[in-house]
Amino acid sequence: MICFFAAVVLAVLAAVFFALCVYERNEYMLVRDELFRSREEKDILIEFLHKSSEYVTQGADAEKLYNLIVRATALSCGAMSACVYEKLADGTLKAKAVEGLFPPMKVKVGREDKSGTRVKFLENVIGQETLEPNEGIIGAVANEGVGVLINDATNDPRIVKHEDDALVVHSFMAVPMKFRGKTHGVLAVANSISGKSFTQTDFSLAISIGEQAGVAMHSNEAISALIQKGKLDFDLRLASNVQRYILPRELPGTSELEFAVKYIPQQLIGGDFYDCFSLSDGSRGVVIGDVSGKGISAAILMALCQTQLRNMALKGRAPADTLRELNAVMVKAMRSDMFITLIYAVISKDNTSITLARAGHELPLIYRPADGDGPAEEIKSRGMAVGMVDPEIFDASISDVTVEFGKGDVFVLYTDGLTEASDRDGNEYTGARLRQTVSNLASRPAEEINIGIEKSVEKFMDGGKLKDDFTLLTVKRV
Repeated sequence: MICFFAAVVLAVLAAVFFALCVYERNEYMLVRDELFRSREEKDILIEFLHKSSEYVTQGADAEKLYNLIVRATALSCGAMSACVYEKLADGTLKAKAVEGLFPPMKVKVGREDKSGTRVKFLENVIGQETLEPNEGIIGAVANEGVGVLINDATNDPRIVKHEDDALVVHSFMAVPMKFRGKTHGVLAVANSISGKSFTQTDFSLAISIGEQAGVAMHSNEAISALIQKGKLDFDLRLASNVQRYILPRELPGTSELEFAVKYIPQQLIGGDFYDCFSLSDGSRGVVIGDVSGKGISAAILMALCQTQLRNMALKGRAPADTLRELNAVMVKAMRSDMFITLIYAVISKDNTSITLARAGHELPLIYRPADGDGPAEEIKSRGMAVGMVDPEIFDASISDVTVEFGKGDVFVLYTDGLTEASDRDGNEYTGARLRQTVSNLASRPAEEINIGIEKSVEKFMDGGKLKDDFTLLTVKRV
């Protein structure tokens, strides 16, 4: 009897020991599997961070980044499918990248189609899916910036119930992709590969990926903006170089005439222009102009106007007739909200007179030492800006004016960027101050007159900035 009892006890102990061994083995297997999965998830996350950083620094397009995000999420969370929804400027959410057979969140899909175009059909449905702000579970996550874990999605009213078995959602996660409080989109994950519900660990992992994705998207936007700005800056520098090539760097003088010009664009490229050229009869043409507006459009219009005017001036006609012809051509090519003010002057062959026509530009100045120490005088003339009105009105408004040009006289053309230069209190330099400055400097060579005027303006501004392009063209008869 005792032997039998002992045998039973030993059998029970053996069974318990065996059960403990099996339990320990199962626990070991679970821990090992969890360890392997953790290592795998770690590798996936490291690869994701590495790749996303690489894409961002290379300025990759957003599509590549989105595809990387959904793939890393599906792999690390052990999900059947994942989708990235980008938050657009108007707050709507657009599906941008899909991994696996992700169920649409808005359109209900019917039974499986045996035609063989099922996958393509679903790709089109997802690709066209746009959710309004706060619409459905995706919109709510984007609006509130808080992730959602649904263990049993089959009974959740927020999930679309598809008739297709392959699209039935059993478990679901959606997390915001945000950085510094700004939500860039939503990362959604559907159905675990294991067939079980997503765990809290899966959800925490998805949140981490969403946060990293938010950083990557923010960085990608910032770098893309820098790249675009760099391209724009390059285009602007190129346009600026072309503009400076078009404008003459030096105005060659003669034994009796000194020319000097100073041009300071308020932006990288400007709308002011100037020119000087010899005419067939030995006289000299001088031009200064100002295109309304700034930027590339003004620069293009400036180049067109300068080229047209030079070609027309070489025909040897009077300044007013030349500007009439210019307006007839330019008014057809210009936008209704743009115009060009300019002066075209012709210095006679013997340098004793100047004939000019003014199309709405700042009044030119002339200083004659014989008139005493008073300020330079404005040369009164009339005329409307080029491109503002049809030839019938323009032609009647403009006329030639001829003034004497004696030895020692100074002829000054300028744009309103000079006279409208402001000090810190908003006071302008004014034409009156310019006339007196020209008088004070008139005994100097043309180049020194320009330098003196520029210094006078800078001193007046006292650290202020130009509001417009600054162009100054001075001719002195010696």
